[in-house]
Amino acid sequence: MNIKICFGIGIIGLSLAAAFCSTSARRGNQSLGQSDRDKPISAVSPTPSPAIRSVDFDNISYPNFPDYSDPNGRKKKYVTLKPGEGGPNFINYGDITGDGDEDAMVAMGIDNHGSAIPDYVYIFTMDTGKPKIIWDFETGDRADGGLRNVYADNGKLVIELFGKDRVIGGQLYRGDEGLCCPSSFTRTRYKWTGNRFEEISKEVLENPSRDANPVMPHYEPKK
Repeated sequence: MNIKICFGIGIIGLSLAAAFCSTSARRGNQSLGQSDRDKPISAVSPTPSPAIRSVDFDNISYPNFPDYSDPNGRKKKYVTLKPGEGGPNFINYGDITGDGDEDAMVAMGIDNHGSAIPDYVYIFTMDTGKPKIIWDFETGDRADGGLRNVYADNGKLVIELFGKDRVIGGQLYRGDEGLCCPSSFTRTRYKWTGNRFEEISKEVLENPSRDANPVMPHYEPKK
């Protein structure tokens, strides 16, 4: 992973000091034997947009990033990662606003010294030649609403979270399955309305791999 964060964050009540230093490792991206029903129809736009693909996502600002550095692990705050302090683990490109131009779906691991493995996702579009965030959100922990995939499908945004009926903005942490081995995932589709994403459908599918690894492509830093 490419996150270079200048603070330590603690999840699950661990006492951690805020220290601007670590580069955290992340889950491997394993290739899954998906059935045809589980495969995204069009995860990547057929006409790549050079503008969004030329952005160096290791060297831009990321606002609203979760900071769990409270010694008691109870109080969460948000910080802004400055250029060079953060970068994606995974990224997908595709048109999710229906305008025919590609956008970027950037997933960053939340660095922590506990056992939880949440992610934070930023949705970018291009505005006057610069990347602009139009949505950002935190996922759960592996089987408890953890990130499986975020991608474009026919001008719509699709978010897949491990577990049954897990949707951004809903209850993610339930503890009803072993964190290592989610048996299902929830696929939710969204339509861009011009100022926000509106949920249009949701379905629960079998998790063919029985593990909690994301299936998004790894981000390759710009040379």
